[in-house]
Amino acid sequence: MKKILMLLLILGQFTAVVPVKGAPSSTASAEEVKKFSTLKEAADDYAKVLEEISNYGSREMLKTINSNVDQYVAEKNDSKLTKKWEEVNTMLIEQFEVSVYSIGEEQTNGEVVFLIKGYDEEALNKYLNDNSEKYAKVNRMKGEVTVDIEKYIDLQHSYLSNTKKVNLATSTVNFLKENGEWKVKE
Repeated sequence: MKKILMLLLILGQFTAVVPVKGAPSSTASAEEVKKFSTLKEAADDYAKVLEEISNYGSREMLKTINSNVDQYVAEKNDSKLTKKWEEVNTMLIEQFEVSVYSIGEEQTNGEVVFLIKGYDEEALNKYLNDNSEKYAKVNRMKGEVTVDIEKYIDLQHSYLSNTKKVNLATSTVNFLKENGEWKVKE
């Protein structure tokens, strides 16, 4: 998941181009770099874009976190279990939160540092492993492991619901002020 985030952050550094309909300027083209009256407004909007890019990319690359559990949940046909499993999938696939960490403005140049938060997946895996006796029974004589998938889902859901996201990365984006408006530096 962290590799996906890094890829998306690199892609996110490219200029955001948005269609401009009914633009006030008669010289505006069909597509133009979005502009803002303040650097804070530009930073806040760009944070939303980075978050959506990260979560969209994650959704597209990972439709589920565990197809075997998907199959079990579908066969079980229990609406509460289905809802809980969908929430776990969503919390892990759409986990990224992007916020403005700092804004540096100097005349016509601006630098915004964004903070990207998400779940510490290594801590989640450690928690699941450390608590495996709550959802898995090991028969060492037969060399078998029996997993209670519903308890596994409950444990994972509880962890994600009660755990704060951690700082995963920062991303710096440069902005330029032209004609009194801020835009991403091309």
